[in-house]
Amino acid sequence: MGRLYKYFDKRQWAEAFLDGKLLFRTLAYFRDYEDNNVRGDEREGTAAYRPNGGLLINNITQGTTFRLPDHAFESSAKQDEIFVCCLSRSLTDELRREFKAVACVEILDVPAFCSRVTAALPAATTFPGAPGKTKIGWRVDYYDESKPANPRWALPDQIAIAKPKNYARQDEFRLVFSSTDAFAFENVAVRIAHASTKNAARPDVHHPCHVTAESMRDICRLREFSDDG
Repeated sequence: MGRLYKYFDKRQWAEAFLDGKLLFRTLAYFRDYEDNNVRGDEREGTAAYRPNGGLLINNITQGTTFRLPDHAFESSAKQDEIFVCCLSRSLTDELRREFKAVACVEILDVPAFCSRVTAALPAATTFPGAPGKTKIGWRVDYYDESKPANPRWALPDQIAIAKPKNYARQDEFRLVFSSTDAFAFENVAVRIAHASTKNAARPDVHHPCHVTAESMRDICRLREFSDDG
């Protein structure tokens, strides 16, 4: 596969990354994160089906059908139990500005990078993917919320690596893991929610996870940005 890029707003964090020190955050952290809507996604860790014209409801008991305007069917993974480290498949001025980056680490050997991070995690760690095909690194799937949710709603591991298509510019690749059964089939919470529904921020579940892997300096290189890009 191609190369990956990790943007940093301080060079010291880029140097730490090169030394194999990676910072993972819970999906809940990115759900609540606010910085001019960069990175932050209030539906992080949630798959939403928001059809144009409203959500179609079938009342089997009364034999009626009706629509709920501005409503969505939402399925949420356990955002406080799933950890992610976000990277990009693109090196662009737009992303540099969005992330206020002064430097980025270019990952030249992605399979080796993923293998080193995986090796640094406990043996009981779980990853997204079908049985026998789990792995830590995934390209994010950008989807249209107006289209049917497909089986994603029952698959928390797929929810963890999907985002609404308005974030597609980030061209994200993420490392994802859990130390619980958070990726188990149908281990989700579902609801019907109005578009105006907001979840209260929960700083208590924003706990970071510091992972120390083998040095990455032989498979990565540092890129620094000038003030004018």
